[in-house]
Amino acid sequence: MKRYLGGRGLEATIWGLVALGVAVWLWPHLARFSHSFDLMPIGLFWWRQAQVWFRPPNLDWKILMLPALGWAIALMILRELFPTPTAWTRGLAATLLLLLGGRYELWRFTNTLNLDDPLNGTLSLLLFVMELVTFFNTAAFLLQTIPSIDRTPEADRLSQAVMARTYQPTVDVLIPSYNEPPEVLRRTIIGCQAMDYGPKQVYLLDDMRRPPIRTLAAELGCHYLDRPDNRHAKAGNLNHALPLTHGELIVVFDADFVPTTDFLTRTVGFFQDAKVALVQTPQNFYNEDPVSVNLGLQSVLTNEQTLFFRYIQPSRDATNSVICCGSSFVIRRSALDEIGGIPTESITEDFFTSLHLQGLGYRIKYLNEAVSAGMSPENIGDYINQRLRWGQGTIQTLFCTTNIFSLPGLSLVQRVSHSLGLLYWFLSLPRLIFLLMPLAYLLFELAPLRATVEGILTFYVPYYLCNIVAFAWLTGGRRSAFWSDVYETLLCVPMTMTIFHTLWRPFGKGFKVTPKGIAANQLRVNWRLIWPLVALMGLSLGGLLLRLASSDWSTINPDSLTVNVIWTVYNLGLLHICILVAVDVPQRSHSRFVLRHPCQLRTATTTWQGYSLDMSEGGAALCLQPAPGNPELPTEAELWIDALHRPLPVRLRWQQQNPNGVWAAGVQFEGISLADLRSLVILLYCQPGQWTELVIPEHVTAWAWLRSLFRLYALAETR
Repeated sequence: MKRYLGGRGLEATIWGLVALGVAVWLWPHLARFSHSFDLMPIGLFWWRQAQVWFRPPNLDWKILMLPALGWAIALMILRELFPTPTAWTRGLAATLLLLLGGRYELWRFTNTLNLDDPLNGTLSLLLFVMELVTFFNTAAFLLQTIPSIDRTPEADRLSQAVMARTYQPTVDVLIPSYNEPPEVLRRTIIGCQAMDYGPKQVYLLDDMRRPPIRTLAAELGCHYLDRPDNRHAKAGNLNHALPLTHGELIVVFDADFVPTTDFLTRTVGFFQDAKVALVQTPQNFYNEDPVSVNLGLQSVLTNEQTLFFRYIQPSRDATNSVICCGSSFVIRRSALDEIGGIPTESITEDFFTSLHLQGLGYRIKYLNEAVSAGMSPENIGDYINQRLRWGQGTIQTLFCTTNIFSLPGLSLVQRVSHSLGLLYWFLSLPRLIFLLMPLAYLLFELAPLRATVEGILTFYVPYYLCNIVAFAWLTGGRRSAFWSDVYETLLCVPMTMTIFHTLWRPFGKGFKVTPKGIAANQLRVNWRLIWPLVALMGLSLGGLLLRLASSDWSTINPDSLTVNVIWTVYNLGLLHICILVAVDVPQRSHSRFVLRHPCQLRTATTTWQGYSLDMSEGGAALCLQPAPGNPELPTEAELWIDALHRPLPVRLRWQQQNPNGVWAAGVQFEGISLADLRSLVILLYCQPGQWTELVIPEHVTAWAWLRSLFRLYALAETR
């Protein structure tokens, strides 16, 4: 910005934006200050004063929208001047949003509560408290993410000693496994063995004691460990391996995660500092999550976990409150021994590992680079179960002897930061209340929210619009405000049940592994997830019809009707999209990657020159120039890909020739050797820098939200 305005221009613009925001905020209320004084007890005086200040004038709706437009324009100017947010721009945006949010909550408290009778009062206070909880979470999110640490320059510097081999501690790579199929494990083992680092050993920890997996490990040259029981699930599996291995550093990859070749080069150097106990890297995914797959929005929606791994975790690093995430991390053995191994108090053993290390004063650093990739759950049922397990495990920590409040050694900032992570899992309850509350008016003529349309336009709409404008910008395009509502709605019913079950019986439900490598090849409806959503949708539609068809219009408050109808219509949109998400569409057996590599399709007599369009472990799509004489493509041939430096035997699956003679063809790999497979896996999954983030503008994701309401993708896929 200084490049355009100069130093004084920068200051003037900042103060101008602040002044504009304050002026727009005060504008609807300035005329009312003169009517405020009264000789009353001080408490009642301020209560009535607030009611006057937060009562919008009866003006045209276009005038009432001015605050929303003013604040939104201020944020858009800030966004355009600083496309990549910095700490101070995040702080300024957070301040603007918190002022708007606080203004809205004060209006809610002083002008919209219905305390006429016990039932209305209870519902009204419940709704208000749920909104306060949501606002508190938003405020905490905005404030927590103002600072952020980028460890990439530090990794560049520290990796020099690793590459020069002046610092190369011994490393044990542990791959805990339970029920993953051999093809998933084979990919992971090959990727771990391909890491460019000398003194390392790779261990497969098989908790199912499967002879075929033992044979697979022997075939790949990987150490194999099992144990006689499955006590403490993954934590117990790792703890069993600790005395049987001897590396100074320990790396843990879940059975479906494949590292890039430079994973250890980028992470090991941090351990030159004796106070560093653990280095966590993002959990990146090479397949799409089932929400985007089931809606057909693979190129539009980012993975739901991207916000946490690529935005929140770097901010936690600023306060040494990074959370270990169970995979793709490196830990110092001596520090792990000091806390007695992987904690087994909760099914979220990774979270407790973080707490215990931080409690001893160790540093956990976060390298925000995608140096590995794993499998996102392949169907919506597994996706939901995984989140429920995470939520259950985090809530369990409240009932453990050592938790975020009682564990000695944690700073106040660390306790607050971890408490916010705990609060996140309780937000399904407010979301469920927001779905149910309009029904109180539509079905039973109760009024939990006593609001006018003018009040909504003056106080809520500015806050809502500015959240939409700012959210995608602040998070670097990693999350859309619209789609956050979809993810929360999808989880709200099962997560609310999990919350109450865990609070009642914290340890009554055991660990359940998320299945991997079992993608469905046909359409499948998750009825267990759909029925509550259908019931809520039916009640909402029934309430709308009942209220709109009411013959006694003289008793209807038009403001209440308008507010609740709009609220319900939005809820119906969310429920409709979530129902579509609950229908799993058929998927490919192998993830495909868009890779452009020069290649040749060869037979004994003819060669076709071209390049790859996309590739997977099972085959490739090719673009080939016509060979001399323009012969047909062969049924069987050898595919030479320059990046592999070796031929792969292939069988032709399909072919199409355009008018210029250029062939588009699909080939399937057949009978490839182990050496061929190693080269292919390394090419597909292990190239440094290959995992780039998907950043989508807010208007694109918002349009996708609207389009999803009318696009029955699952039905289209079955044609």
